[in-house]
Amino acid sequence: MSFFDTEAWRERMDERWFDTGVAMAEAGAVDLVALEDDKVTAHVTGSVGDLYVVQLWAPAGEGTCTCPGFEKFGACKHQAAVVSAANAADLGKVKDRMARLRDGLALDSREALVERLAELARLQPMVLAALEGRG
Repeated sequence: MSFFDTEAWRERMDERWFDTGVAMAEAGAVDLVALEDDKVTAHVTGSVGDLYVVQLWAPAGEGTCTCPGFEKFGACKHQAAVVSAANAADLGKVKDRMARLRDGLALDSREALVERLAELARLQPMVLAALEGRG
């Protein structure tokens, strides 16, 4: 059984967008980051190398993407890529990914976590903004 209702998601967008998203998933452009209840979060590398964050609610619920296409049209090929990738993936491994990350972080000292966050903030403007309360 598929996690997402492919046909419901297909109906949300132009057929070419959906097919392009499926091709992106098949090419490995989707990194499934988290599965929490019925929500999947993924990072998708776009056609020109930009990285987008996609969140989708199953089976045919709402979704978001940080790309300009989603902002303009309310649906995008990156969402289709996540639908395709999630339906083909072992979601048990995806579900365990954040748990493993949390367990690993819990082993670090407070000082090590602070340094890790500070380094991320130096390298990632969005992390800096979020940590400063602007994100």
